[in-house]
Amino acid sequence: MNATFEQALRTARVLIELGHTLDDVLANPLVQPFRSDLEVTLAEEDSFTLTPVRTVSRQDHPDWLRELDRSSWHYWPKLREYLLAQKSWPLDSVRSLDDASDRILRQLQAPDTDVFDNRGLVLGYVQSGKTASYTATIAKAADAGYRTFIILTGIDNGLRMQTNRRLKRELVGGQGLRGGGVKQPPMGLQWHEFTTDTQEGDFQPGNANHAALQGSQPVLLVIKKNGHVLRRLLRWLDSAPSDVLARVPVLMIDDEADQASIDTRGTPASTAADPDLRVDEPSVINRLIRELLQRFRRTAYIAYTATPFANILIPAHATHEEAGDDLYPRDFIVDLPRPRGYFGAEELFGSLDSNAPEKTNGLDVIRNIADSDVALLKTGGMPDSLRLAIEDFLLAGSAKSKRGGDTQPATMLVHTSQLVEYQSQLYDQVKAHLRSIRDEWRYQRHHGLRDRLNERWDTEYRALTQDTFPDRDEAFDAIEADIGRFIESCTVLELNSSSVDALDYDFRPDLKAIVVGGNKLSRGLTLEGLVTSYFVRASATYDTLMQMGRWFGYRKGYEDLVRIFMPYELAGWYADLAFVEQQLREDLRVYEDRGVTPLQIGMRIWEHPSMQVTNPKKRRFATSRRISTSFSAESQQTVRFPFDSPELLAEHAERNLQTTRQLVSSLGGAFDTQTICAALWRDVSADAVGEFLSNFALHQQDTSISMSLVLDYISRCRQDGELQRWSVGVRSRSTVDVQLGSVSLGVGGSEPTFHMISRSRLSAGPSIGVLTNPGDEAADLDEAQHLRAQERAKQDNISENKAARIERDRSCGLLLIYPISRFSTPTADSNKRGSRRPLYDDPINPWAKDLIGIALSFPTSHVQHNSEAYVEGSVGWRSAD
Repeated sequence: MNATFEQALRTARVLIELGHTLDDVLANPLVQPFRSDLEVTLAEEDSFTLTPVRTVSRQDHPDWLRELDRSSWHYWPKLREYLLAQKSWPLDSVRSLDDASDRILRQLQAPDTDVFDNRGLVLGYVQSGKTASYTATIAKAADAGYRTFIILTGIDNGLRMQTNRRLKRELVGGQGLRGGGVKQPPMGLQWHEFTTDTQEGDFQPGNANHAALQGSQPVLLVIKKNGHVLRRLLRWLDSAPSDVLARVPVLMIDDEADQASIDTRGTPASTAADPDLRVDEPSVINRLIRELLQRFRRTAYIAYTATPFANILIPAHATHEEAGDDLYPRDFIVDLPRPRGYFGAEELFGSLDSNAPEKTNGLDVIRNIADSDVALLKTGGMPDSLRLAIEDFLLAGSAKSKRGGDTQPATMLVHTSQLVEYQSQLYDQVKAHLRSIRDEWRYQRHHGLRDRLNERWDTEYRALTQDTFPDRDEAFDAIEADIGRFIESCTVLELNSSSVDALDYDFRPDLKAIVVGGNKLSRGLTLEGLVTSYFVRASATYDTLMQMGRWFGYRKGYEDLVRIFMPYELAGWYADLAFVEQQLREDLRVYEDRGVTPLQIGMRIWEHPSMQVTNPKKRRFATSRRISTSFSAESQQTVRFPFDSPELLAEHAERNLQTTRQLVSSLGGAFDTQTICAALWRDVSADAVGEFLSNFALHQQDTSISMSLVLDYISRCRQDGELQRWSVGVRSRSTVDVQLGSVSLGVGGSEPTFHMISRSRLSAGPSIGVLTNPGDEAADLDEAQHLRAQERAKQDNISENKAARIERDRSCGLLLIYPISRFSTPTADSNKRGSRRPLYDDPINPWAKDLIGIALSFPTSHVQHNSEAYVEGSVGWRSAD
């Protein structure tokens, strides 16, 4: 998008929002030269369906926001105008923000209410615009009558400065703001700033005055979650007139609310059964935040986070004699919609809906870091994979600059350790390597570097671009001139406590940088224009690992250039966390539909076999139990295999082949071939299927299916007369493919061989995506059931497989066996997004074996079951039905 078109688009958006008709807007002289393109863009924005905000709320107060006259508002209209005219936000994005901030503000009490104490949680996505959400909420709250705004940022001064700078630009306004900003409000509406956007700008009593708390102008404080700073603020408030603190309505925003704010030490009064028992004091930051809220009589506290696990595990009724109530979101939980243009887990790992195989592929942007490279990094070495990643960044950054202009930032993240010593050592090596590349490009590029980059561009980047965004495809010659300029402008920064480097995109909006760091890169801080990530630092907790995923965010115009280097095991963990996140949001949707409150039903968090939900101290009052869910009308299938452990995979493959042959040979030669299965046995005993499943080998970290839970579920169903018999089918090709081959499964006699199928791997980890095809699970239905399933699928807009499960008799389950060839490769159709790779890199290797995949299709059950392990807080989860 060139600058002239972007300016025309901004103008058109503003004019439309001012009430002008589309025809008048398109006739405007500034807009008319781009009429056709603008018409398409504006039509897309206007037709975009607004995703509703999900809200679980007590809602025991009137809808005060609806009664307000917004014609006199100032702060939100100016912010809205800024987003459209200067930030070039699409109309639908601004409307979505408008709706979401209304929904959040509506959960609070009216600011003129005598006494109130609201506690809530807003759930966003990592790097998804949570700051935009609370900025809009603050603007509207200021328009509505809230007067003091305390923004708690993370624990790092760089993040505090970044947040303060943004709020100054979008709320406070003024002249000469770097990066532009809203105009300074007129007299009487200007903000009192008790903090500034400088290194030393955190709260100091000398920059504040008590009189400002009594006036009609809003007061803004942006402070770190730091004990010294919070104590200074508390002491200053204690010196203020008590009647002033009683009258002023306060909105506190706790950004990154699962960091530092959670009590990791105290004992809630509700859990101290012995009245003589010594109750531990809350942890420092938690206590200070609670004391700060107690200083006022009209307070609203909103926690913002993308990783709410620790927040929803806060004991709901915890209190302390001096610190007051804990920070459990007792009044509301708001789930922000997934923003348009967001580059998240679905883009990286594909759809999590196993019933929609056409949506399973993510972008092919994840590259493996071998275990040997990880080991070398731990000893202070610089592996070849990091050198390759740096060259990839130079290529991708150059192409990004050509597409969007040199004024756009481009960043590479290098995060390998939390130890400053190792970061500094790696920083020196990266800096030396970049210097070497710069010299080679200047003076000796034709001695190998140019050809190497040319080949890498053609094989690594152009293939994906041609598959996904063919209009962006360019030959190496077209970007060669940009490579030189990009290399010359690129710098290396070290971001940690011992370094003076800082990411300042306001000062350098065109910054091109390789950023080496650790904890400072792990949370909150935005890396603008992040193109390449080199990441090996694992974490054993959900929240820490998700927050380290700085590559989530907005990548419009260069999605195909993004590359993430990480061990495949880590990629698998991120895919699992996407499932955890999806389930949380789905529960919130159900809770909203049922009208329950955060104090009636708590959230459940699925337990991963290899990770903890959050720091043990943050979940010390949580419980782990099997919650009553089931596999009713669901399917379970093996889609993940330990490809990074070839010897173990080969052992599993051999064992599963023998286990399959034992089952098939026991079923006899009388089978049905009049279905989509090559062979289908009916009325197989549940004992035979149970024995097969018990002997089937799964990798201990294979979270695609839990065999213990499946067997437990089947056993419980059988006790109530369900799943007494099974159908067993072999789902293979109808004709032989010479490349894929065939396999004998032990039918016996004049035994047919089964023609193996192809299932390629997703590039992002050890998964094949989805094993079944649409309609596979209807294999054992009779004609009447099949017709009903087809009709149900159309009527209810569900998949054929889902409909088949619903129509199957409760007494019968279906086991499908898939013989998968080790020579499987992606087809052109399945690899349109470039996210597939062959099943094995070297299928001739002795460790490469044909695989057996299985799918279990369960009918609808009328029995309640304990089938999955979850963590829950003091407010227990239960079905909202």
